[in-house]
Amino acid sequence: MKLWGRSHSLQQKIITAIVMVGLLPLTLSLALTYLEERRALREAIGANFKELAVESASKIEMQVTRGINEAQQLAVAPFVRTAVTEANRSYVGKDDRSIQAMIQDWQGRWRKREHRNEFPLFINRIVTNNLLRWHDIRKTDYVGIFVADNRGALVVSSIPQAEYDYGKSSWWQAAFNKGRGQVYVSEIYFDPAFGTHVLNVSVPILDDDQQATIGAISVLLRRDSLFHSISDITIGTTGHAMLMSSDGTPLMCPVMSPEEHSVGSALVSAIVRPRAGWDMVPDDSHGGRDSIVGFAPVRLGDNLAGDSLGGKRWLTFVRQNPSETYAPLNQLLIKVTVYGVMVLAVLWGTGMVVARRIARPIQILHDGAQRIGAGSLDHQLVLKTGDEIEHLAEAFNRMAANLKQSFGQLEQRMGEIRRLEENYRDLIENSPEMIHQINKAGHFVHVNKTELEKLGYSRDEMLSMRLWDIVPKGKEPEILAYLEQLVSQGRASIETVFLARDGKPVDVEIRSTALFDPESGGLVYSRAFVRDVSQRKLLEQKVQRYTTQLEQEVTERTQQLSASQQRYKALFDLVADSVFMVGQAGDVVAVNRREEQVLGYSEVDVVGKPFMEVVLPAHQEVTSRLINKIVQGESRVPTQEIEVFNRLGRSLPVEMDLIRIEGGEAPSVMVQLRDITERKRLEQQLQEYREELEAKVKERTREIEETKQYLENLLENANDVIYTLDTDQRFTYVNSKVEVWGYRKEDLIGRPYLSLLSKRHRGRRLKSTLDIGAKQVYEVEVMSRSGEARAVMVSVSPLCDPDGGILGVLGIARDVTDTKKLEQQIQNSEKLASVGKLAAGVAHEINNPLGGILNCLYNLRKGTVSPARQGEYLASMEDGLRRVQKIVRQLLDFSQQHEPELSSTNINAVVERVLVLTNHALLANQIRLDKQLRSDLPQLMVDRHMIEQVLMNLILNAVQAIKGGGTITIRTRVNEGICQIDIEDTGCGIPPNVLPRIFDPFFTTKGTGEGTGLGLSVSLGIVERHGGQIRVDSEVGKGTVFTVCLPMARERYAIGRMP
Repeated sequence: MKLWGRSHSLQQKIITAIVMVGLLPLTLSLALTYLEERRALREAIGANFKELAVESASKIEMQVTRGINEAQQLAVAPFVRTAVTEANRSYVGKDDRSIQAMIQDWQGRWRKREHRNEFPLFINRIVTNNLLRWHDIRKTDYVGIFVADNRGALVVSSIPQAEYDYGKSSWWQAAFNKGRGQVYVSEIYFDPAFGTHVLNVSVPILDDDQQATIGAISVLLRRDSLFHSISDITIGTTGHAMLMSSDGTPLMCPVMSPEEHSVGSALVSAIVRPRAGWDMVPDDSHGGRDSIVGFAPVRLGDNLAGDSLGGKRWLTFVRQNPSETYAPLNQLLIKVTVYGVMVLAVLWGTGMVVARRIARPIQILHDGAQRIGAGSLDHQLVLKTGDEIEHLAEAFNRMAANLKQSFGQLEQRMGEIRRLEENYRDLIENSPEMIHQINKAGHFVHVNKTELEKLGYSRDEMLSMRLWDIVPKGKEPEILAYLEQLVSQGRASIETVFLARDGKPVDVEIRSTALFDPESGGLVYSRAFVRDVSQRKLLEQKVQRYTTQLEQEVTERTQQLSASQQRYKALFDLVADSVFMVGQAGDVVAVNRREEQVLGYSEVDVVGKPFMEVVLPAHQEVTSRLINKIVQGESRVPTQEIEVFNRLGRSLPVEMDLIRIEGGEAPSVMVQLRDITERKRLEQQLQEYREELEAKVKERTREIEETKQYLENLLENANDVIYTLDTDQRFTYVNSKVEVWGYRKEDLIGRPYLSLLSKRHRGRRLKSTLDIGAKQVYEVEVMSRSGEARAVMVSVSPLCDPDGGILGVLGIARDVTDTKKLEQQIQNSEKLASVGKLAAGVAHEINNPLGGILNCLYNLRKGTVSPARQGEYLASMEDGLRRVQKIVRQLLDFSQQHEPELSSTNINAVVERVLVLTNHALLANQIRLDKQLRSDLPQLMVDRHMIEQVLMNLILNAVQAIKGGGTITIRTRVNEGICQIDIEDTGCGIPPNVLPRIFDPFFTTKGTGEGTGLGLSVSLGIVERHGGQIRVDSEVGKGTVFTVCLPMARERYAIGRMP
């Protein structure tokens, strides 16, 4: 123990011994008391927490059981059972598909009601009111009550915020249980529709015999009804109860939200047990460590559905902050600690008094011995204790007198030794070489001044180091080998490197001898003389470096010279011209390979011969004169065309270049001969082609002039106004026909095109031609110079450059004013006939419902009709008026046809949109849809809303023609620049005698009240205004195909219909 360590005084040890003897039994008794009290307190607190957990679990069981019992009481109520039985009867005689379609239809009506917080008008109000009265009794605990039939469809609800189809919900499937029925209790979950946490309690509804399940009831309990059972349990300030799932998920806690809990696996395994109890847990999920917790399972009976509570169990869990739980124990611990401290203080004081009386003489003896040891040999120890300590003091006094006499003699001898040591030390320290001594462990035991100055270390640093500490890394093995040689042979030498303190290397040569112990033969130390050889090493390195560098330069120059010779030889042989090297005497010195290929002279045949033998005699004088100029000092002369002989004696035209080449004893001339035979031939052909081309150009110029004159006459004498516009819509050309409107063609050049049109024209169609290059034919109104409005049919096309860019517009304008007047007269006559026919159709269509309405009014005015019959008359009158309203609306659509608003449209997207709107009609009539939409259709310039109206009308006509159980095929394609949309059905078909009249207004083959006969007529008008047509192909008994044809975006013409 540290209390008995050698560094403590005798007085301290005596005090410590007294304190420990008294404190040990006291500490043992206090510890046993504390542990017993802690155990008893834990048992009491744990039992209390267990009882509170059982109480909380019982309250929750009572609340949930009460909800189940009340739901079962409601399940046997006559009004509920009757309403469910009536709902189930509506499914009798229908297959599953029809039943599901009917449920989906009612669900759609339920969702489409105007006010979500109000019940729809079609509910059973009597049953709903009874259920509302039942709900009002427990409205503080209930969120809502739902009653569903044997298909999961809603029969009645106590709140309007409900869904209609619960067939796929977990509560209905568990409670109905395929007709066997079971009680179901859900998990506690947050319902966003009500903005609160709820608990779903569901029970089956049994028939009168209590055998078969005919429906299910769901009661949504508020979580607050269970929360009070938890929040009422409190323990002190921090103790409370909470509800938890068997997988460790917190469900309800009055202190923290479920997300803030940190439930560990140790806590779950400790509290999830079949019986109530308590335990100590390392973490109570609220931040408490080593907490006491109580727990109890919530028992809701054994007849619940298997997936109730999410397939888990509930349990209540009681905890308290450990600091509050152990507060009484901590107070006891404080009291015991205070008592122990007081006893310790008494023991300590008693020990100090006793120890001081025992230790004082020993302290005096200790102080005197220290003074004698420090050299005060005259000091005398005076003690009068009368015991062994007094005799020990006298012995110390005698020892001091003897030591004083011995020290005098020793001091005289040491003086002589110091003088000899100083002489030898001066000799070693000032030696010009470095000297050191090393012991057998490799440590420096002495280093002279010279070595310290060379290496920069202090003496203390060197004496703490070993020999291998001052050499570079990697040289340690050399040093160890040197030391081994020194030990084995008694002497050794080595050349190595020392590292100075600043990291600078110092090359040294070490010569050393060893001193051995005569008795043991072991090494005592070694003596080493160290010489600095850095300058010698530096000179050796320089010599070696210069020698190596010189050898490398010689090798590189040799390689460069060889490579240069090979490179120039390759260039000389591979040059494109024939080259002769000619000496001062005119003899050939060398030729390249190109010369052998062109002229055929080998180097063996021509070297040493006069160069003039190769040149034709007619060119030898010029060639000789030019070579002499080069020999006399000119570096280059002008290129000269000459002729030379090849090896076969044939002459070749060449271009000759002469270049002076310096080198060797005398300069030489490099003669370059370039074969120009092919160039001469091409020059001759080029001359012939030029003469022929000049003749053709003259002929072509005459033809172009004649064509230009012809086209100008053609344009100027045309019956239509022909013009061109630039991209700014300004005239760049116009023919003389424009003069019939009072304008001169010269006045219109550079003038805006829109200045000729009436103010209601803004040039939008012309802009589309400039923007997207669309060809268009349309009618405009031109103002003549006199101010007269002229109707003009304009055909415009884009003018493009070779790259497809739009440069302007070519337009042809035809004055159709007189033609329009004649057409107007004819149309007025046709309109009078059409108005008469239209009036007759309108009168017939409206007269039938009006006759029924008048008949009903007549019977009502008599006053003899029963109230039930009056309701039927009013409904019949309302139907008649709605039919008249529908006829008038479609008549307005037919009469107020406006121009379509064109935009770039994906026709497949339009078809998909229409199919979404008509899907309910297909499902209701069990019609299969076959879509064959081409994916690479181009964009169309159409009015999307108008085309949707056309396709919807054609699809609904196809549905009515099939009358249940058939196929409708929708197909899109492109054929000869026309986008075609096919609507094909497998219905009854159209008779041949009816087919020509199907587009007539008010013509219909449907029964009274089923159609007005305006749908196809309006559709045809829309398609024709898009420049398209509607084709019809029908065969009685097989079906009908309607094909909507729309022109592509770049061309648009009025086509009409083709039945």
